[in-house]
Amino acid sequence: MTRLEVRLLPARQLIGYLQAEYGVTNDAGGIVTGEGWSARFVDGEPVVMKTGTKVPVLFVEVEGEREAEVAAFLARMTMRGGG
Repeated sequence: MTRLEVRLLPARQLIGYLQAEYGVTNDAGGIVTGEGWSARFVDGEPVVMKTGTKVPVLFVEVEGEREAEVAAFLARMTMRGGG
């Protein structure tokens, strides 16, 4: 299992990425599946910044024979530039 931590992106957006790239065959109860993979979306505790702003955290757990491929795709799609 590969577990990714994602901040500031909702599960629906990530599911949309997966649907567009791989197709989603099942979407129920926070778990989506495709051919050779499944991904589970788990809400984490928000991170509180020094300013008091809360940043939502989402964990994505990817499993299956295509785990590495799907996890790498999600990692690329969730990268944000610094600055």
